[in-house]
Amino acid sequence: MERKSPEDLQKENEDLSREVTRLRFDNIIFETIMNVLPDGFLIVARDGTIKDINPAYCKFFGVVRKDMIGTPISGLIPNTKMLRVMEEELTEIDSFHHYLPGTTVGDRKVAVTRLPVYDRDGKVFASVAHIKFSQYNAKLMQSIQEMGEEIKYYRKELIRHSIEIYSFESLPTASVAYRDAKLLAERFASSDLPIMLAGETGAGKEVFANAIHNASDRRNGPFICINCASIPADLLESELFGYEEGAFTGGKRGGKKGKFELASGGTLLLDEVGDMPLPMQVKLLRALQDNVIERVGGEQPRRVDVRILAATNQDLEKKIADKSFREDLYYRLNVLPVFIPPLRERKEDIPGLIYSFLEDLNRTYGQNVVIAPETFVYLQHYHWPGNIRELKNVIGRCFMTANNNTIGIDTLPQYLLTVPAQGRFGDKALSDIIVTQERDIIIKSLRKHNFNCCKAAKALSIHRSTLYAKMEKYDIKISDLRNAAPASAEAEAILVV
Repeated sequence: MERKSPEDLQKENEDLSREVTRLRFDNIIFETIMNVLPDGFLIVARDGTIKDINPAYCKFFGVVRKDMIGTPISGLIPNTKMLRVMEEELTEIDSFHHYLPGTTVGDRKVAVTRLPVYDRDGKVFASVAHIKFSQYNAKLMQSIQEMGEEIKYYRKELIRHSIEIYSFESLPTASVAYRDAKLLAERFASSDLPIMLAGETGAGKEVFANAIHNASDRRNGPFICINCASIPADLLESELFGYEEGAFTGGKRGGKKGKFELASGGTLLLDEVGDMPLPMQVKLLRALQDNVIERVGGEQPRRVDVRILAATNQDLEKKIADKSFREDLYYRLNVLPVFIPPLRERKEDIPGLIYSFLEDLNRTYGQNVVIAPETFVYLQHYHWPGNIRELKNVIGRCFMTANNNTIGIDTLPQYLLTVPAQGRFGDKALSDIIVTQERDIIIKSLRKHNFNCCKAAKALSIHRSTLYAKMEKYDIKISDLRNAAPASAEAEAILVV
């Protein structure tokens, strides 16, 4: 026999040391897994003795691990199949195992996976078993069921709150034009035909879209919105139709659903549709005609069931003339048109909107901020190019800078202070005009809702207690209103300062 050199012996020792370290490391990992597994785990040697058993399985039997190692498996489980697994080289996946009567275990039936273990020569030298306890699985299934019920509850609550917040009843108005737009949209909501919502930026097109969805038969389905102007042209197709895995670098593993698929069974709002690139308009038209989409990088057509709402602040007919918007797509989307008037054309709604915004802010921040009557002059004489969104932002700013819990003229933005204002209008003081205006709004809401204070307060977007306080302040008595003759159209009209 050739004698090994010291260098060869040193190398073998180093290799052996590394192998021992690796085995020790693997053993630590194995022990950790065995100790934390909630399922049972069992290893039986070729001679039928227990090679290893994890703590979960020991707890199941009420035994101690160190006492079980090296003992016959038949002593712990008389009707064990672990010996047959080795003898017949059987493999069983999730088969049920019934314990014999008298066995001191919590469950009588468990799901077991058994398989033989082979050495390098292909000979069986052990068998292993993975045991799923029915009691554990039952608890897991119960937890999943409870979570499912909880999700179902919160989904219903979310839909209910969504309907409360975004419903036509939650959009009170004293404007004839706005009321006509609401009635038209509410009538259109019952169909599945496309609706085109036209109006200036900030006029409330998305609020209308939500209200239409919640008034439709699709109210229990999803409401999905995509802003066609805010997404780069090269990404808009994948956002609308989704993409398959590997369609492009950086995509999600498994692909991604697009807005059409997410909205299936519900409503899809194409906001700022007038800004959609022409190539995308062609693909959108095809999807609307066939109710079928194809993901980017995919070849499988996918049928979708979507009600389409479109919104724009642009003159689409002018864009058609300029060849920047397809005429066929316009007629496909503009089946049921609804125009939402800008705020400057319904200034009679400004007080109600202000009270609504203030009520929300006071509730959110636990304050009691009010608005001074003279501040209304500036707010109502401004032309509001940003419409309701701009008004809401101004009220939010004034709320945070209010002195002594009062929104005064000094809290208004500088550009609003250029609006001409006077302390008196005709022969009436400004404060009297504001009082008359607010009183008329309350009376009109009470009459509209058949003197139901809860419904009137909800329509005015104020708390019921706030309504009662204002009724007492303005000496409004329901009994007097019931006995009074119905107000004429002129008396019902809201005064615009």
